[in-house]
Parts: sequence; C-alpha cells; structure tokens
Amino acid sequence: METEGRTKRPAFWLLSDNKPFALLGPAWAALCGAVASGNLTFDGKNLLSLFLTLFLADQALGALWELIAGRDWFALLKGPSIQEEEVHSPSLAPPYTAPGSPSEKMFNWLGREIAWWRTTLKLQMGSTLLSIVVILPLTMALAIVIGWRSVVLTSAGLALIALALLLRRRGSTLYWPKAVLEIGLSWLIGHTAFCSLDLVSFLLASFYTGAYYARLVLASGGLPNLFLLNGSQALVISLLVLLNRPIPAGIVGMLLLPQMMLQPFLRKEGLWYLHRTRMFLIASMAIAALAI
Repeated sequence: METEGRTKRPAFWLLSDNKPFALLGPAWAALCGAVASGNLTFDGKNLLSLFLTLFLADQALGALWELIAGRDWFALLKGPSIQEEEVHSPSLAPPYTAPGSPSEKMFNWLGREIAWWRTTLKLQMGSTLLSIVVILPLTMALAIVIGWRSVVLTSAGLALIALALLLRRRGSTLYWPKAVLEIGLSWLIGHTAFCSLDLVSFLLASFYTGAYYARLVLASGGLPNLFLLNGSQALVISLLVLLNRPIPAGIVGMLLLPQMMLQPFLRKEGLWYLHRTRMFLIASMAIAALAI
C-alpha cells in the first residue's frame, strides 16, 4: 500500500486489487467530514462545494503526493551513476586536446553530464515537473474557491508532502504522513468546507487516521498493530457513548466485531484480512459522521 513508485495507486486502492473503488480513500474521508459538519444540504451551491472539496482532497492532493513524495527525486538529482558513466557518451574535447590531460577529463565529464541529462533526467523528470507546475496552482485555486479554511488545510497538506519527500531521503517510511493526508486532512477539509471545525469531528478524524495507518503498515507486510486497528475504533465508540449516541456507538461496535474475529488470520493473510474488512471501516466512518 505504500506508494514507492510512479505506478502504484493510493493505499486504499490497493485493497481492491488495483481496481478503482470510489468509496475508498481521501474522497470518502472528505465526504464523511462534510457529513459530520451537519451543514451538508442538497442545494446547488452546497453540491458544487462538495464536488470541489472531493476533487481537492482526492485528485489534486493525491496527484501531488504521487508526483512529489512518490518519486525518489534525490536519487535522480545526484547525477549519473558509475554504470551510466561507463556508457559511451559523446566527447566534447577538441581534437588537439592531449590524451589524459585535465582539459580532456573536463570535456569528457561535461559530455557525460549532457548525455545523462538528455537520456535520463530529462525523460524521467520533464513530464513530472510540468504536471507539478500545472496541478499545484490548480490545487491552491480550488482551495481559495472553497474558502480560507481549505487554503490553510491545503497548505498544511503541501507541507506534509514536502516533509514526506525529506523522510523518503532519510529512508523513513511514509505511512504516517500518508495516513494523515489521505484520511485526517481530507476529513478536515470536508468538514471545514461547510462550517468551522469542532473538537468532536477532529477527534473522529484522528481516530480513523490511526486505524488507516495501521492498515497501511499491515498492507506493506509489517507486523499488525492491534492497538491501532482496534483501539482507534474503540475510541470512536467511547466518544459516541460520551455524546449520548448509544445506537450509533452500538453499530460501530458491531462493525468492529467481525474485524476482530478475522484477526487470527492477520500474520499469514494480511491482505486477505484487509480485503474482507475494508467495508466495515467504510461503514464505521459513515455511521460516526452521521451520528455527530
């Protein structure tokens, strides 16, 4: 589920065998946030705001994540590798240059760099940079149209993507920034598109971000973190009980039960578990959003 290459999809898409599943990922989190705001109605203005919000959270920020954090930019920018240097490249040295002289070495180095730029860097980065130049202003324009709160959260999302790029250079995993971007920030963007943020919605976004993070780690082959898988949703139940929402709390508890019953298969069948429990998490998010 981790996006380490250009061709990989966002995390939750991998849970559907690389086939698009519209109810998963940032768009679903943003929709739940919009529902949790309590101000989502079916008039034309609100529906347009909802469409722009879903596009911002899922397509715009998702594309920037793939283009920026999903590529090893530092490896591309560090120059040609030893193997690439051994490949024949045009020599720019004048014919009268003495063999082995410093000037010949300089011209040979320049030739290798130009060949590397033309054959490697330009081909791999040119279209990506162009996409970033187009999508980045579009993303900020969408946030401005939606409202100043979306501008703040979108800026935070861009900062998170930049942080993920630095973490990637250090060899760190990108699970937690990806979880925060795709679930936490998307939920908050959906909520604040319709009203100011409240503590309850923020807590729900945080709890489901924890559950999503645990699923990202599990899908990548990591050890299952039952505290996050179960504890984050148990916190949702406790919050709903404190808010005097016993029926939604009971439903969320019933949706957690089959997830726990399938957990004996986690160590050997992690992806099998994720495939068969994703709908329970989706439904849990929706019920919690409707409850508040």
